[in-house]
Amino acid sequence: MTKGQLLARGRTAEVYAWQDNQVLKLFYEWCPEEWRRREVETGRRLAVTSLPTPRLIDQVMVEGRRGILYERAEGPSMLRLLSSRPWLLIGLARRLAELHSDIHAQSGAGFGSLRASLQAGIRDSESLPAETRQEVLERLERLPDGTSLCHFDFHPDQVLMTRRGPMIIDWMTAFQGPPLADVARSCVLLTFGEALDTGWLLRRLINLLRRAFRGSYLRRYLELHPEASMAEFQAWMLPVAVARLQERLPGEEGPLREFIRGLLQEG
Repeated sequence: MTKGQLLARGRTAEVYAWQDNQVLKLFYEWCPEEWRRREVETGRRLAVTSLPTPRLIDQVMVEGRRGILYERAEGPSMLRLLSSRPWLLIGLARRLAELHSDIHAQSGAGFGSLRASLQAGIRDSESLPAETRQEVLERLERLPDGTSLCHFDFHPDQVLMTRRGPMIIDWMTAFQGPPLADVARSCVLLTFGEALDTGWLLRRLINLLRRAFRGSYLRRYLELHPEASMAEFQAWMLPVAVARLQERLPGEEGPLREFIRGLLQEG
């Protein structure tokens, strides 16, 4: 079988149209095989939850690259919808928070440890001095763990707005852990993440909307979880930001360093 129209391009894979209302997620050749295996196992675990996510169908080899077939979910991403209808910002931000809350209501049993992943990311962040990394690890150690399902890459481009309702995609980074760590990761992404495959005009519009969207998202999440501590959320921002720095993404390193420096000074 040959792949169809290119639908999207991400950091680890391309998504193509396939037959019978399916899509092919085709990993780049450099991606470790372990990443694909992990995504397949994640898809199987998600199938037994009530979360709205495309169903994993099969694994394939196409043009020497490994891929996964998914049920096709038709519709623009929440990011695309926001960029064309910015007046929907508050409603979309609140909906993102509600979906995130639904994810955290699920058990993360069987998934890898979010805390362990953060620890590894902080240790590997060679762009920071060893004493800074040690301080961040010590602060992380004082934060509570959790057993919820965490997406850990949850942002408006990971939600497709279909006729059946929102569908959550791209679970490669799913973990078991504390919900507020996952919320902190989303806030870091909403602050510093660069939108891929967009023109300069769309990127400029996204940058203008970031702060308002992030604030509406966070307020709604905390409304849904009055037991959640703002102080704990803020404490998670430091280890999450340092682990993100280790990913060395173009355009993010400078602003992230400045953000991390400010968090360290605040104590």
